[in-house]
Amino acid sequence: MRGLRIGTVLLLLTWSSAARAQGEENPSTVQLSGIAGYQVTSTAYTKSGTISFDGAATYGAAVSLGVLPDEYRLEILWTISGTDARFASSVTGVPSAYPTTVTVNYFQLGVTKSLRTGIFESFGEATAGLVLLSPDIMRLTSGDTLSVSSTVQFAFTLAAGFRIVLLEQLAVLFEARLLVPVYFTGGGFFAGGGGAVLVVGAGIPCVQGAFSGGLLLRL
Repeated sequence: MRGLRIGTVLLLLTWSSAARAQGEENPSTVQLSGIAGYQVTSTAYTKSGTISFDGAATYGAAVSLGVLPDEYRLEILWTISGTDARFASSVTGVPSAYPTTVTVNYFQLGVTKSLRTGIFESFGEATAGLVLLSPDIMRLTSGDTLSVSSTVQFAFTLAAGFRIVLLEQLAVLFEARLLVPVYFTGGGFFAGGGGAVLVVGAGIPCVQGAFSGGLLLRL
């Protein structure tokens, strides 16, 4: 009987250690992930009219490094999506435009936090960086064409999702991400007897939402 108790205790200790090892992630590992999904964009409103966007496929890749404490990781993210944009004029004398393809690239740096229970791992993420908007030549309803140059703006993203760990080095992931470009209209610095203040004008022309799945590889 005593031998049976000792054997049971050893078995429980071994199982507990294995479960702990499975639930803990080596923070020094490098993680590579690739995603593909579908992205939608809200309508953008301007003084001359509205710009609507079609839903489109989106692709992305990320590299995360375990250089932060606890379950936090530093991540470098890139996503790309090509969508058709339509400008509808609301001003007399200003022509509308036919659908124009716009390629949208996000280049982001952020922090992700994970919480693992068994083979399931939930995560949240916040990033900030740049968005590159590259439209094709715009054809107007008046018959003219308009060449629009690419533009770079500040942007940030927020994401949440979960992973299913197939192996310790491989997981399937699903995520929902909010992508927000921000434009700055100018700023000013005001100083007086009561102190000084820096004022910056900014706005959010539209909001994008992406729903993706992919694979994560731990090196």
